[in-house]
Amino acid sequence: MPLDLSRIRSTRSEKRFGTLTRRFQSRQTVIAEGDSWFAYPPRALIAGPPSNVIDHLKNMRRYNLLQLAISGDESVDMLTGSSKFRLIRLLEKYEVDTLLFSGGGNDVVGAKDFEFFLRSGVSSNDWRSYLYMDRLERRLRMVGDSYRDLIDYCRSYSRNPDLRIVTHTYDYARPDPQGARFLGGIIDGKSWVYPYLRDVGVPRAFDQTIVNHLIDALAGQLLDLEARFPDTLRVADTRGTLTPGSDKLWVNEIHPSEKGFRKIARKVFDRMNA
Repeated sequence: MPLDLSRIRSTRSEKRFGTLTRRFQSRQTVIAEGDSWFAYPPRALIAGPPSNVIDHLKNMRRYNLLQLAISGDESVDMLTGSSKFRLIRLLEKYEVDTLLFSGGGNDVVGAKDFEFFLRSGVSSNDWRSYLYMDRLERRLRMVGDSYRDLIDYCRSYSRNPDLRIVTHTYDYARPDPQGARFLGGIIDGKSWVYPYLRDVGVPRAFDQTIVNHLIDALAGQLLDLEARFPDTLRVADTRGTLTPGSDKLWVNEIHPSEKGFRKIARKVFDRMNA
């Protein structure tokens, strides 16, 4: 029985993506590159309800959508080396309307990242004392420079001169010992933020303030770029979308639940179609 292409909402196959763009020329053509907010797996790992922003977006409207996102990717990695060359090649080859991009979160809370910003051996009533501000500022500049490179790549190489980049600002992650859990807890991972705060002795009263500072600083980088390049970059400011501490909106300390991702996706969808 032949495959019904009209039912396909996204693909990781470039060959199938090319077929979709030829067959359904009236659809919006989208490439999604990013991290776990675009690629977080369902709790059963294979099947389940929508579990990331892209899962929800493709249920809101049918696109010709090529999914490149991989959990754990950092923005710098996505825009250098083989990933950079792949993205540029795709932008040159296809008439892409929207490039969805999710990057920056892992640059500040990924492995050897968040702990790198935390200062140990401190006893202070000022939360700033527990951060290496110079290290954090360098990293944020790297993220901002990566996005600036992305803007210039799109302006220089995109087959579609009107291509728009749409990104988001994440939300205020909640420090919590709960890491990723799949298959009903059979697979249970370490959390990304909480253990490192405890390791260096940060008072718990400062946990959320420190995390909020990182998210706000990252958002500031993106919103500044949007103000400079409004014809190319659109930023969905998703901060404050999810209620802090709500078990219904977060599945662990840095990833929303299915319901939470739906709320984030709605804001991204609105910026895609503004």
